[in-house]
Amino acid sequence: MRWKVAILTASDRGSRGEREDTSAQVIRELIEEEMSGEIIEYRVVPDEKGEIMAALIEMTDYFRADLILTTGGTGLAPGT
Repeated sequence: MRWKVAILTASDRGSRGEREDTSAQVIRELIEEEMSGEIIEYRVVPDEKGEIMAALIEMTDYFRADLILTTGGTGLAPGT
């Protein structure tokens, strides 16, 4: 079985293009080289609960990912 994998990075600075997403690059390499998986979706969103939830739902329902890996973020702030 070839895994269909989505990668979601939560990062305010990354979503604004102010920071390179090196962790997702490492994850991509591991999935493709070690698991023979296929990256079907990759996205960087701000560290906002609503945006993270929406991306996860879309990756599950629309892209039908077998596995979703998340990276980044320093935690959710109160009220988000």
